[in-house]
Amino acid sequence: MKACKPKHLNMYKIRSIRSTAIAGILTALSINSFSAPVDWPQWQGPERNAKSKETGLLKEWPKDGPPLLWRGNGLGGGDSAPSIAAGRIYGMSHRGGDETVWALSEKDGQEIWAVRIAPAYTISWPQSKEGPSATPTVDGDRLYVMGLAGNIVCLQVANGDLIWERNLVADFGGRMPMWSYRESPLVDGDQVICTPGGLETTIVALNKFTGETLWKSLALDRVGENQSPEANPVRPSVIEMDPLLKVLDQDHDKYISASELAAADVAVVALDVNQDGNLSESEISPTTSETTSRPARRRGPGLIRMMKFHSALDSNENGELEDEEIKGALALLKKIDANRDSKLSEEEVGMKHFGPQETGAAYSSPIAIEYAGQRQYVQFAATSVVGVAADNGKLLWRYEAPANRMRINISTPIYSNGHVFAASAYGAGGGVARIAKEENGDFTSEEIWFSKSMENHHGGMILHDGALFGANGGNGGGYLVCLDFKTGEILWDERDSDKRRVSKGSVAFADDRIYYRTEEGPIVLIEPSRNEYLERGRFDQPDRTDKPAWAHPVIANGRLYIRDQDTLFCYDIRAK
Repeated sequence: MKACKPKHLNMYKIRSIRSTAIAGILTALSINSFSAPVDWPQWQGPERNAKSKETGLLKEWPKDGPPLLWRGNGLGGGDSAPSIAAGRIYGMSHRGGDETVWALSEKDGQEIWAVRIAPAYTISWPQSKEGPSATPTVDGDRLYVMGLAGNIVCLQVANGDLIWERNLVADFGGRMPMWSYRESPLVDGDQVICTPGGLETTIVALNKFTGETLWKSLALDRVGENQSPEANPVRPSVIEMDPLLKVLDQDHDKYISASELAAADVAVVALDVNQDGNLSESEISPTTSETTSRPARRRGPGLIRMMKFHSALDSNENGELEDEEIKGALALLKKIDANRDSKLSEEEVGMKHFGPQETGAAYSSPIAIEYAGQRQYVQFAATSVVGVAADNGKLLWRYEAPANRMRINISTPIYSNGHVFAASAYGAGGGVARIAKEENGDFTSEEIWFSKSMENHHGGMILHDGALFGANGGNGGGYLVCLDFKTGEILWDERDSDKRRVSKGSVAFADDRIYYRTEEGPIVLIEPSRNEYLERGRFDQPDRTDKPAWAHPVIANGRLYIRDQDTLFCYDIRAK
């Protein structure tokens, strides 16, 4: 008879096998959890708040920054930040005479495809004229992009083939802003949301499969009122300059804020676009010697001169501006003031010739929120932050304080627990509005606080641990500031620091760190703190161009992406 092995030995083996199997499964789950893809499929990441949920990243950088994995060259010009999804990187550029959308390999940056979607749109102003600024939106097997001229295009992600195309101007009577369309389309459910800014259509929803119009929203009307487009009159910009002229006349050394000079900007623009007006080009730009080299069609020398002057004043609180610079600008303002009785009609001043006088669109990109059982789209339009119903575009509420008079509102709003924060530069600032639903079903907005200490230009803001982090400053520069989200109290401000360690820039967030790219170029890793500025590393990208570093940093799958016009840099930021 054969000897039988004790049953407990068999049970031991079974338990051992089970333990080994379970350990293997747990290990696999742990690895998969750590390495699970965390894409960045649209503007400001998965939830449009500039945050990634990725973990396992470096908490501090080496002296020279994280390792550079690869660089992609030949992209073309533009400030468009990339989007990353399913192993591919998507972006937009101007290449020669074409406005182009491209796809690269996430592995090594090699180009997979590139397609022309429109002729390259020419920007008259000197800033950001190299190419588009919109970030493509990836939704499954489709890609949605917006060109500078307002062309909304849906492409196949596999090969860039065109599925459908609409145009905000031709199809919806859109009014193009000064620097053209810069919005990144929002895809929510079966809808694509974008902002024509026309007299009859501020915001529009398109069917994401066909491009068919689902609804139109005239979101610049006031809640409960039935205004016509003419209810928003054009400001008499030339007449409004009297107070500014008197201030400059009385005190050449006075610090003038951007808001005090906004009316002058508008007036200069109005005269500059009026080719049949009484002011010659030399009168419009009295201190510029480059007029002989400019084309016959004048586009902006007066405004450019004034913007430079304004930036100098806005960044110079100690009155160090040279007398000649003051006198030159004062002479220009007096010329404009003397021209108030000339042949300039209201239309020539701006109704039809110039965007900021008429457009309902700014440069911000919308977000989707859910509040009190109502799906809403929140957009920072030309004159206010608005909330519209997702199902039909009905205007639910509006908040005007964060909008600047120049209608140059760029940064994306932030939503948190029934509160919306928005900010702009050009003499405005930032504020929080509480959204409420009344018993009759109507929505209202109530301002909780407003601060001039968050004039965020276009770098965006991060909300973390009840604090707002973002740059405070406009064309004249600025510095990183931290505000309490509930009260608006300044927690710390790099402008007040003797070191001034981090100047104006753009933001992204992942794994308890702020990734901050200054306009001058350095990229900084910051530990978010309500108490003080905590820097955990910085580096300079190689081969910086001479253009401002305006493309926002992007974080996806353990990598940091930095675009500098024609080149995309990919850095390994994973903790080892």
